[in-house]
Amino acid sequence: MKKQIRYIIIAGIILAILIGALVFLLTMPNKEDESTSTSSNTATTLIEQATGNIEKITVQNSGGTYTLMGYGAQVESKVESSGETSTVTTTEMVFTMQEHSSYLIDKDKSDALAYDCANLVASKVVNANNNPDSDYGLDKPRATVTVSFSDGSEKTIKVGNDVPGGKSAYIRMGDSNKIYVVALDSVNSMLVEKLQMFDKTILNSLSDDETLSLLSVTGSGRKKALKLEKKAFSNISSYYLSSPNQAACDADKIESLCDSSLFPLVADSVAAIDVKESDLSKYSLDKPYYILDAKTSTRSYKILVSKPDKDENCYIMLNGADIIYKIESNVIDFMGGDGSDIVSKTIFYPNNLKLKSVDVSYGKIKDTYTIENTVKKNEDGVDITTTKVYYNGEETNITLFNKFMRNLSVLERAEKIPAYDEKSNPVLSVSVTYTDDTIDTLEIYKGDKKAIVVLNGKAVGTTELETAEKLTNCAKFLATGTDFDSLVKDENETSDSSKATA
Repeated sequence: MKKQIRYIIIAGIILAILIGALVFLLTMPNKEDESTSTSSNTATTLIEQATGNIEKITVQNSGGTYTLMGYGAQVESKVESSGETSTVTTTEMVFTMQEHSSYLIDKDKSDALAYDCANLVASKVVNANNNPDSDYGLDKPRATVTVSFSDGSEKTIKVGNDVPGGKSAYIRMGDSNKIYVVALDSVNSMLVEKLQMFDKTILNSLSDDETLSLLSVTGSGRKKALKLEKKAFSNISSYYLSSPNQAACDADKIESLCDSSLFPLVADSVAAIDVKESDLSKYSLDKPYYILDAKTSTRSYKILVSKPDKDENCYIMLNGADIIYKIESNVIDFMGGDGSDIVSKTIFYPNNLKLKSVDVSYGKIKDTYTIENTVKKNEDGVDITTTKVYYNGEETNITLFNKFMRNLSVLERAEKIPAYDEKSNPVLSVSVTYTDDTIDTLEIYKGDKKAIVVLNGKAVGTTELETAEKLTNCAKFLATGTDFDSLVKDENETSDSSKATA
């Protein structure tokens, strides 16, 4: 009997424990509101205004305090309709920082902040009861934002901790005792620090009618300058690499370089503002690792860059400016390169409109061609260049001459150059004198398995022995006025000696 009573007592205790556990589980607050006694899941509109009604926003967070002033700006945009382009003027909200009005503000960040300050909805109202503000991070808010509207109203938002789960945050409106839960995306803009709010664009994009004309990189990080300039060097590119090597450049590669690394040139962050010359040493910009000089058809720039740090970041600034940025070094890798990534594969393709004379040598024979360009305006005011080529003082077939010069473009650069007898005579030599009296000399030497191509005394490429023989035969045919095959694909020669030039 005693044993039965004991079992009944034990069973009662276990049952009581189970009932207690069940009650606890049923009454336990959900994860998001684990520090609260009760909560309301009813959505509450806290602020509902048009962003155009914002006059100013004052933000205080870990990055200090700043005030954005809003105003309506006239913005022009082009609209295409029925094949015609028209300009439409609209009014957009623009912000400047009151404390630093001369600096541009990151429009995406300021627009996001303005929207969040004008459209704020809470998903829950938390009744904290006697829980301290520290439970919600509202004793020391991560951000305190005050927004003033044109109707005279003012709202203050205090941003506390993230709600467990990471998708929402606790906030308080002004001095209210109520604590709200809002989407984290609604307050992230309020956590943007002062330096993060500035625009990070160092160089803007090129305009439609703007082109790069000069690029030079010097500094302690280079043994020899990198220099690229625009000049009439070849038919395939108007850009020429003059240092550390000499070669015509690929126009598409130059365009890609400009688009990916220069125009626009955007930093990762702003490191400092109101910079004085005495501050430059702090960022290793008093003795720049790279100095970039860039000129376009309308603008010129000088950019100072520090040596990459252990994290492969650099400080960078426009010379004479008072703002310093930070940028990943891989964005500006080209500043430390030798220019080989922008060089054209084509070794030799002179611009016929810039030719003065051409000497072609093979064996013991040397043929000299002189070029005469006459420029006249037509009735439409367009410059028309008429070109004539003379051989031994007599006019010769310009179509064959152009074809010969074009055939030389089949010669391409190579990374590995086999050994050859530099003291031997080239099987073909072409020396070009330009109208500015500069000279380029192309030589082809016969090797064991390949022909070696030498430009201005430097071996730069190879070609098949058969190709070298064909080019030599082309030179012989040109001298006799005999037609020969084109070695270039998509040949588009014309017998018309008159060409329109811009």
